[in-house]
Amino acid sequence: MAWLFLDTHAPGQARFAILEEGSLPKITSIEGRTVGLLPKLSKVLGNKGLKKLQGVCVVAGPGSFSSVRAGVLDANMIARLLKIPLVGVTVDEVADLPVLSHKLFATHHSIKMAEYVAPIYDKEPNITMPKKLA
Repeated sequence: MAWLFLDTHAPGQARFAILEEGSLPKITSIEGRTVGLLPKLSKVLGNKGLKKLQGVCVVAGPGSFSSVRAGVLDANMIARLLKIPLVGVTVDEVADLPVLSHKLFATHHSIKMAEYVAPIYDKEPNITMPKKLA
């Protein structure tokens, strides 16, 4: 059994890892937009890998609007579709990924499970109408 770890808080980069009990996490990074995350996960995990997942852990932020939103959306969707636990963590909590991994596998861990993880933005989103070309 394994946990899927997703981190898209940094603009232009998505990271993921398959966390397995007793193993050091191996992080895979994807440069560019976060739209490449799901296809890459599908390629790495396949159907057999999806069935081995016992939960999803996502970095909810703080981070840029588009980046955090995409990762949190993917994590919420995967957890809901597979009917597995979901955990949202902050950037500070993943500074030591092996410790976080250990907490996820602990029988009585202090990590709170969630039905839904909301994104945490580092500033107010700047969504405006496009400027007209002169």
